[in-house]
Amino acid sequence: MNLAISPELQKRLVEAASKRGLEAEELARQLLEEHVPDLSEEKPNKATLELLEQWEREDMTDDPEEVARRQKEGDELMRNLARNRVDMEGPNARKL
Repeated sequence: MNLAISPELQKRLVEAASKRGLEAEELARQLLEEHVPDLSEEKPNKATLELLEQWEREDMTDDPEEVARRQKEGDELMRNLARNRVDMEGPNARKL
C-alpha cells in the first residue's frame, strides 16, 4: 500500500521514527496498528451492549428485599402486558 502524506507530516514521521531508532515505515505501521480498530471482530451494537452491561453492574444487588421488589415489579409488568394483549386482540390472544 502506498500512502500519500504531506512533506511536513513525512518530516515529522521521519524525526519521530529516528528518535525511536526505527525506520519511518515501521513507525507508521506501529501507529496504524495501535490506532486503527479491528472491525472484523467488532460486534454490531457493541457500544449499546457495553452500556447495558454497565447499567446491569450498577444495579446489581443481593439485598433480599430489593430482589423481591424487583421480582414483584417484573411480574406486574408481565401481567399488564398480557392484559393489554387480551384487551387489544380479544380472548384468543396469545398468552405470555
